[in-house]
Amino acid sequence: MLSAVAARKARLAQSQTRTLAPEAKATAAPSPSSPEPQAKAAPAATKPSSSSQKPPSKRKPSTSAGNPSTKKKKSQHRKGPQDSQPGRYFAQADAFKTQEDLIVVDESDSESSAASSSAESDKDWARARPAAQSKAAGKRAWSPSAPLADSSDEEQEEDEQVLLDVSTPAAVDPSPDTPTVLSTFQPILDQNVFRLPPSQSSSSNSRQGRTVLLLRASESVALLGAYTLTVLRGAVSLGGILLPASSTTYPVFAPRSSPLPIIQCLPRRAFQLNTLDVVLPANVAEAASNSDAAIMLQELHTGIEGLGRICRTFDGFFAPSRWWRNQARFDLGLDHVYFLPFQTPDMPPLVIPPTWTKATSAVLPSSNEDVATQRRVCLIKGPKNAGKSTFAKFLMNTLLSRYRRVAYLECDIGQSEFTPGGMVSLNVVEKPVFGPPFSHPSIPFTAHYIGATSPRSSPSHYLDSIQALVQQYEIDVQNAILDEEPHEEDGRISSMIPLVVNTMGWTKGLGADLARKVEEIIGPTDLFSIVGVSQDDEPAYGSAPSQIPAHVHGPRVHLVETVHSHPSASHYTAADHRNLSILSYLHAIFPREAPPSPYVSAIATAWNTTTPLCAQAPYEVDGSVAFDKLILTGAGMEDVVPDNVHRALNCAIVGLVSCEPGTLETDAQPEDGLSARLAYEQGAPPPLPTASRCLGLALVRAIGPGPKTPVQLLTPVPPPLLSSARVLMMGELQLPVWGMLDFRTLDDSGEIAGYERGKVPYLRWGKGEGAGGERRRVRRNLMRKGQM
Repeated sequence: MLSAVAARKARLAQSQTRTLAPEAKATAAPSPSSPEPQAKAAPAATKPSSSSQKPPSKRKPSTSAGNPSTKKKKSQHRKGPQDSQPGRYFAQADAFKTQEDLIVVDESDSESSAASSSAESDKDWARARPAAQSKAAGKRAWSPSAPLADSSDEEQEEDEQVLLDVSTPAAVDPSPDTPTVLSTFQPILDQNVFRLPPSQSSSSNSRQGRTVLLLRASESVALLGAYTLTVLRGAVSLGGILLPASSTTYPVFAPRSSPLPIIQCLPRRAFQLNTLDVVLPANVAEAASNSDAAIMLQELHTGIEGLGRICRTFDGFFAPSRWWRNQARFDLGLDHVYFLPFQTPDMPPLVIPPTWTKATSAVLPSSNEDVATQRRVCLIKGPKNAGKSTFAKFLMNTLLSRYRRVAYLECDIGQSEFTPGGMVSLNVVEKPVFGPPFSHPSIPFTAHYIGATSPRSSPSHYLDSIQALVQQYEIDVQNAILDEEPHEEDGRISSMIPLVVNTMGWTKGLGADLARKVEEIIGPTDLFSIVGVSQDDEPAYGSAPSQIPAHVHGPRVHLVETVHSHPSASHYTAADHRNLSILSYLHAIFPREAPPSPYVSAIATAWNTTTPLCAQAPYEVDGSVAFDKLILTGAGMEDVVPDNVHRALNCAIVGLVSCEPGTLETDAQPEDGLSARLAYEQGAPPPLPTASRCLGLALVRAIGPGPKTPVQLLTPVPPPLLSSARVLMMGELQLPVWGMLDFRTLDDSGEIAGYERGKVPYLRWGKGEGAGGERRRVRRNLMRKGQM
C-alpha cells in the first residue's frame, strides 16, 4: 500500500529512468535479492552531483508509465538491463533506484518480511537506533511521519540496511530494563537507617518523626516530599551546595513538578559528630563513627501539600505517581517523605553541569580581606528556558557559603523567585533555599509593582523601578552592618552583602533593548552568559558578552552551558507555575513578629490550605479613609472611566503601595461619585519608584456601593505593615480560576462556600457560546514541509 509521498517518489523514480546514462546500465543491480551486484552498483549513486543533476523531464510520460495499475507491477519486477536508458546530457545514477524495493510494499511475501522486520526492530529499538544514528546512512530511510535524512549523508555507507515506515515511539527509554538509579544508598534498618523517637522538647517540630541516615562516600539519596535536613557529621552536597556539619536545619521542598535535589555524601573530612540538643542512642552514635556522613531527616508539616487540592493541575505533586505509588519501597518512618531508588518519567533529578560549579567557584572571594570586601554584583543573562532562574538560585546558595547574607534582585516579572509575578523586588537571604519558587514566598526588603508578567506595556516604569532598587541596594544594603556578631566557628564575611541579579528571557526586539539597559543600570562585576538552546535567540545579547563596560576594567564574563529541560517539564507550563505562585502567596502565613534584622526578608513558614479564599474572613476598610489614591496601570487601563472603576476593581489583584509623605500627586476630585470616595484619577501615572515601595499583594474580595465605600481585602501581609499601605495599584494580573472555587465541595455538589454555583459572582458555569466555544478539532493527517 502506497502513501501519498511514496507514490510521488515512485513516479519520480520511474520518470528518471529514461534520462540515465549508458554507463549506469553496466553498473545497475540486476535484482534486489542478489547482494553481489547491488554492492557493486551502490557506489554509482553514493556521490550525486547537485550541479550536474538534470531536472525532471517535462515531456508527457508514456501510456505504460502513466497507468497506475501496471506501474506498480513493473516497479517490482524490474531487472538490471531494463532499469536504465540512455540519458540526454549527463551520466548519473538514480538516487531512488537503490531503495525502490523498499518504497513499494504490496505483495504478500513482502508484507510478511516487513512484519518480521518490524517485530525485530521493535524488539531491539533501543540498541538499533543509536547504532543507526552513529553512521551516515548510505540509503536514505524515510517515512510520512518522519523527516528525511540530509542528502549530504548519502555518501558514507553503501551497505546500510534501511527500515521503512518504522513508527518512532513518543518517549523511548534507552534501556527500559535498567532504569536510571537515583539513590545508590542501600537502606538497611538499624544498620545505616535509624528511626528515632520524638524528642521530649517543648517545640512542635521536635515532636515529629526523625530518621538518621549513615552514608558512605559518593552515596546518593533521592527523596520526594517536604522535610528538614540537619548534617550531624561530615559533609554532604544538596543540589550541588556544600553543607558541612552544623546546627543549621535546612527546609527542603521536593515536589514532582520540579527537578528533585539529590543528597550526595562527600569524602570524609575533619568533621566531628555534632549531636546538637538531640540525645542519640548508643548504637546510633557507635555506627555513626564508622560512616563518612550522618544526616538527620525530620518531618515538615507546613500545609504546602494542600496547594495541590486548591490548584488541581498540581494534585498530589508531593506524592509519587499513581503507577508507582503501590510499588514496594523502603519506609523511612517519615510521613509524606518517600525514598526514590530509581528515576521515573515524571520525577527527574536536578542536574548541575560542571561548568556551573566552575563558574560559581571563580567568583568566591579569597581569604584576603581587601578582596573579600570589594563590590560584587553578579548578573545572569540568557534566552528563555535556558536555566537562568535555576543558576541564579544555585549561585546565591553558593555565595552563602562565604557570605553571611546575599541580596537577590529579581528582574524577571514573569517567573519571580521570591514573590508572585508582576513585581521587581530586592530580597536579602541568610540561609540557602532548597525548593521551587512557590515554596518560599517572602516579604521583600523593597519592591515595586509593575502589574503584568511582561514589561511590554510599561517599559519606562520597569526601568525606573530597577534603577531605584539598585540605588537602594548600594545605599542601604551593600555595606550594611549586621546586628549580631558572627559565630566563632562561622568564618563567613559579614562586612559586605553581594548581589545576584536574575534577568528576563525576552532577548529579542524591545526585550533585548530593555535587557541591555538593565545591564547598563546595574553595572555588574561578574557577568554569567547562558548560551541558549535555540538558534533564533539574538546573539547580540542572548549568548554573546556585552560590549558595555560597567566598571573601569569591565565585568568578568563567564560562559555557562544551558540545562536541557526534562520531557516531563512540558506537562506544566509557565502559566501553571505562575498560577501556583499566586495561590501559594495568597494562602501563605508569614511570621507575625518582625525579623531579627531589618535587612532580612521574611519567608513564609506555613500555608493555610484548609480553607479556600472564598471562605476566609477578609479585612474590611473604608476606601475613602484607608487609601489616598487608586491607580490603574497596564494596557487599556487608561480607558476605565470613573463610573466603572468599581467593576474593574472587583475580584482584582492589587498592589499595596506605601509612599513617602508629600510625594503623592493628587488632583482635585469631584465631591460626588464613587471615584471621589476612592480617589481615582483616570490615566494617572504610577507612583515614583524612588519615593514608594510595594509591601505586597492583596485580593479585592468585594467593594460595596455604600456611602462609605467598604472594601474587603484578602492579603497575607502582616498587620504591622498594612498601616503604611495608602495606595492601591491595580494591574493586569488576575486571580486564577482555581482560587475562586471551593475545593472542599468541588467533587461533590459543587457549592462554593455554602452557596449554589449559579449564585456565585465572577463565575459562569456551563458550555461556552459564540465563536471558539466548541471543542477544537485537531487534524493529524497533515504533513510538515520537512516530512515531504
